[in-house]
Amino acid sequence: MSQPYSPNPASGFAIAFTITITISFQLGLTAAFPQHRHGDVQCGENEFLCLNGRCVSALTLCSGRDDCNDQSDERNCSVSGCGPHEFLCSNSTVCISKYQLCDGHQDCASGIDESDDLCEKRAVQPEGCGKLEFLCGSGQCIELQSACDNFPDCSDGSDEANCDRNECLVANGQCSDYCWDLPLGYECACPTGLELINHFICEDVDECRNPDLCDQICVNLPGSYACECSRGYRKGTHTGTCQAAGEEPIMIVTNHGDIKSINMNRTEYLEIADRLHSATALSMDITLSTIFWSGDNHHGIFRKSVDPNRKEIRQILGDVQSPGGIAVDWIYSHIYWTDPRARTLSLATLDGLKRKTLFSTNLREPTAIAVDPESGFLYWVDVGKPAKIEKAGMNGVGRRILVSVGIEKPTGIALDYIKKRLYWVDSDLHELYYTDLDGLYHRSVFHSPKYLANPFGLAVFEDRAYWSDVDGKAVYSINRFGGANLTVLTPNLTEPRGLVVFHRLMQPIVQNWCVEEHAACEYLCVPAPYTEQHHACLCPDDVIPNRTGHTCGKEADPVATSPEQTDPVTTSPEQADPVATSPEQTDLKQLDAVSVGIIALIVILLGIVMCCAAVHWRMIVGHVKTSRFYSPVHLHTENAIICNAQRKDTVSQQFLLSE
Repeated sequence: MSQPYSPNPASGFAIAFTITITISFQLGLTAAFPQHRHGDVQCGENEFLCLNGRCVSALTLCSGRDDCNDQSDERNCSVSGCGPHEFLCSNSTVCISKYQLCDGHQDCASGIDESDDLCEKRAVQPEGCGKLEFLCGSGQCIELQSACDNFPDCSDGSDEANCDRNECLVANGQCSDYCWDLPLGYECACPTGLELINHFICEDVDECRNPDLCDQICVNLPGSYACECSRGYRKGTHTGTCQAAGEEPIMIVTNHGDIKSINMNRTEYLEIADRLHSATALSMDITLSTIFWSGDNHHGIFRKSVDPNRKEIRQILGDVQSPGGIAVDWIYSHIYWTDPRARTLSLATLDGLKRKTLFSTNLREPTAIAVDPESGFLYWVDVGKPAKIEKAGMNGVGRRILVSVGIEKPTGIALDYIKKRLYWVDSDLHELYYTDLDGLYHRSVFHSPKYLANPFGLAVFEDRAYWSDVDGKAVYSINRFGGANLTVLTPNLTEPRGLVVFHRLMQPIVQNWCVEEHAACEYLCVPAPYTEQHHACLCPDDVIPNRTGHTCGKEADPVATSPEQTDPVTTSPEQADPVATSPEQTDLKQLDAVSVGIIALIVILLGIVMCCAAVHWRMIVGHVKTSRFYSPVHLHTENAIICNAQRKDTVSQQFLLSE
């Protein structure tokens, strides 16, 4: 029979003690780590839980404004020493400038000034007062000049609080250079040539980021900059711009039936050549004192000395369907030209005896062209639809589009070898532009439907740009860095087209890589970017270069040769005619046959060695298996049988002997 239950006083005491300890521990945790809960409400990490259950930003604590609507966010607030443009770090008495909020750097020990919640709210709900207004603690906006005027304009008087505080006395207000104390707050300032970064730090200003600040070379200095001139130029006494030293510059322009020479300082005319037939594009070679031009009627390119007394005119190239633009490479003594009718871009020696087609594909209507022998690049215009400006190596490789956006009908182009720019005029947009030589950006210099009605030729010299206008029948110039000071250089012309500025600084002397001993080429030697040798050898059209690259082999099969194969940029060894074999190629085939024989012999020897190794391995494996078959147990049994048989034989022999 079971006994009635009677509680044990000792066990009851233990249970009560355990419950008491548990409750006390939980209360201690709650006091040490409050959960900010109000019923089912839980606030974020950087928020404050009001007594009415509302969550407000910790930024509003002790701000003098009832954000909770029950004054719980303003209770137990000690008088803060923070100014109206300062922020009080949570759980601290540290004040930081409001400029330091959400600036990417943690200034409060708690990190609340960079918390995601605070920064998101500041981005979505910026302060409602303007730059010239003061935000009161009550939320009002008053004029900034009304703050700290010894008269409270804010309803809570926050505009007159802490007005006598000089923030610059503490760590210079965190300013790297100057700290200016204001009646309300403070601000950082920088010396001349430095700029304020993030409201506190001064850094050097790179004035040379402005590409038009100097007309030639800009040198950035600590807190300043300096404009310098390239070699051969000097600063003008009155203008401060770089001016060419030495002889006076001369403008040469084709004028339909003649070519005129114009002194740019005195505007004097001289005729270099007359009674011509439609002279259009123009180029020059300063070292030879020679000009080159194209003639549409004669379908050729001509040359003549700039000396008016020398009347001889030579045609260096014929059989040019419709010569477009021309450009002379004065370092390597070549002339490049475009043919919009044939849709080709070609080059030849200055005597016209050797010529080569560089491009014959993907050209619609190529016209103006310019070359840079120092870098090894050439530039040309294609006015076909869509219009574009292209760039390639002077050896025909690395072809790419430089400009294809924001242009309609580019006509004339000109290179600035010092600033590394390409200028062009657009006859449809009536505008003068320039771009860097990588085509990363382009900018407008001057726009005028009147003076850029139908521009054709273009040249840049010193700080000015010059262009011819067919409709205006004149040559104009303008400051190419600001688009100001428009000047009519030569009015009353017949049909001005091609033009050049004849001065030695227009064609600087640079390295000629084809004069090196290892650069001997059988046909043409041209500059080549993207190569260690800086030069390349070219062969005539439809001729295959030998494997050395310096000499030219046999002519390719014209049936097997397509127009694309005449472009060095698209020609590959697989596209060459396999039937046309040079002696060097025959020797190479013989060498390949010997190599194949040696490799075959090595493979056979390796096969024999592997077979022998396989046989040897099988013998070893068989021996091991045999050894495993004769185990010690079997040997012991066999030995016992043999011994017994021997003993029987011995007994039998003794028995027979005894008889």
